[in-house]
Amino acid sequence: MATRVGIVILGDEVLKGEIREANLAYMLPLLSEWGAETSLCAILPDDTGVVVRHLRRYLEEVDLLILTGGIGPTPDDITRDAVAEVAGVPLVIHPEAKAALEALPAKGGNPQYRMLMAHVPQGATLIPNPLSPAPGFFIHRMAVFPGIPKMLQAMFGWVKPLASGARRSRVTLYSMAPESSYAGIMREAMDAFPDVGVGSYPITEGEYRVRVVFRGESYGRTAACAARFEERLADVGFHVLRRVEERGDDG
Repeated sequence: MATRVGIVILGDEVLKGEIREANLAYMLPLLSEWGAETSLCAILPDDTGVVVRHLRRYLEEVDLLILTGGIGPTPDDITRDAVAEVAGVPLVIHPEAKAALEALPAKGGNPQYRMLMAHVPQGATLIPNPLSPAPGFFIHRMAVFPGIPKMLQAMFGWVKPLASGARRSRVTLYSMAPESSYAGIMREAMDAFPDVGVGSYPITEGEYRVRVVFRGESYGRTAACAARFEERLADVGFHVLRRVEERGDDG
C-alpha cells in the first residue's frame, strides 16, 4: 500500500504548451480522497535517458509512481522503454494484449506498429483499458497509463488499492488578515506542532483575503494547531471569519 505517491506526466507536447495538461486535476483529488500523500509531480520530455534518470531518483522518494503518456505506437512514445530500463527487464509481447490488438479491425492501421502497444516490461501486470485494447501496465512500483484524459479516467480506479491509506484531517481557516501579519504566528504554530502541516494561500477574489490550511494525521492535533493559530491571530487584531473541518480516518 502506497502512502507517498509521485506523478510523472510525459510528453514534449505538454512541456512546449501544445496541449493543456488535464490529468493532474483529475488524479490529485482522488489520491487525497483515497488517503495517499502526493509527494511530487513532474513533467518530463520524450527523452529516454532523461526519463530513466528521473524515475530512478523519484522511486527513492515515493512508494508508488504514476506515469501518464508515451505508451502509443509512434517513435516519440518512449515510456515503456524507460520503465523497462528502470525495472531492469526487457520488453516482451504480452499475449493478452497481443490477442486484443489482433482482434481489432484493420481500418487502415499498420499492424506492425499497432503491435508495439502489446510490448510491456517483462513481468508487468496489465492495467485494463475499457476504451481500447491497448493496456496500461504496472511494474517495479510504477503504474503506467495513457495520457489521453478520457482513457486515464476510465482506468484510474485500478490504482486505488495500491494508493489507499489513512485520510488526513484538515482544518481550513478563512480571514481578511494579510499574510505578513501572521507569518510569525504561523511559524510558532508549526514549531509547536511539527506533526501538522500548515499552508497559507492568498485569495484574490471573494469575501476573504486568505485561507490557512492545517493538515495532520491526528484530528485532535490538527484542530489544536488551528486553534492556537486562531487565538494568536486575534491577539494581533484579526479574526477567523470561517472555519471548515474535515476529519480524517482517526476522527
